[in-house]
Amino acid sequence: MIRSAALFAAGALLASASLADAQPRRAMRGSLSANPSAVVKAELAFARLAQEKGQWTAFRETADKDAVMFVPEAVNAQAWLKKRADPPRAVAWQPYRVFVSCDGGYAASTGPWTQPDGRGGTFTTIWRRQKDGSFKWLLDFGSDTKVPPQDDPVIEGKVADCPARGAGPGPGARPLADGGERGQRPRPDRQEPVRIAIPPPPSGEGQSDDGSLRWRWTSGATERVFEVFMRRQGADEPILRETAPIAAP
Repeated sequence: MIRSAALFAAGALLASASLADAQPRRAMRGSLSANPSAVVKAELAFARLAQEKGQWTAFRETADKDAVMFVPEAVNAQAWLKKRADPPRAVAWQPYRVFVSCDGGYAASTGPWTQPDGRGGTFTTIWRRQKDGSFKWLLDFGSDTKVPPQDDPVIEGKVADCPARGAGPGPGARPLADGGERGQRPRPDRQEPVRIAIPPPPSGEGQSDDGSLRWRWTSGATERVFEVFMRRQGADEPILRETAPIAAP
């Protein structure tokens, strides 16, 4: 990547940004709400931290321990960022769209990034909710796809459909850690996240515990593809697809 975008008045936006179709939803099987606003807050705080404390400092302080970034190969972010000096000027970015799993445990945010020299593109962040309710980023992917300027300050937020009561969580979802019945609230504090291998694989995938939000990255000979899918109306709907070149060795 590495991401960046016009961080216009991030502090003001953090305080006043409105979300379209993004009211917090009580997840059917989760004791915490699926709340796009919390993800927007985390992304904007991340972007602001990069401007205030330095680019790699911000990435390091907000990444989960198994977080993955592409430089351009897939690397463990904490290992790659360790002792890495911040550039004189940080990239800037802002979210335009946010997608949250039904159970609220994972989310994807995307929008434009801009380098200090004016180069720009699109970023996508996968977020994982922590036991204290905060978010850390799990995967960071950037492409050169240009994003049209957005004059409207409304950030689009969507929550994945929840499985119908008694219908099960859908393919690939994890069983409840406490052995509870579907349609009842699990206790998420007892469920440890599935960690990404260190070092991460060239191609990989992941999903929320309830299977309502999925993502994958696929490395080919010349480019890498990153895709995100969200459960909508009983099917996994593709919501994001970005490509980035893989540098020749």
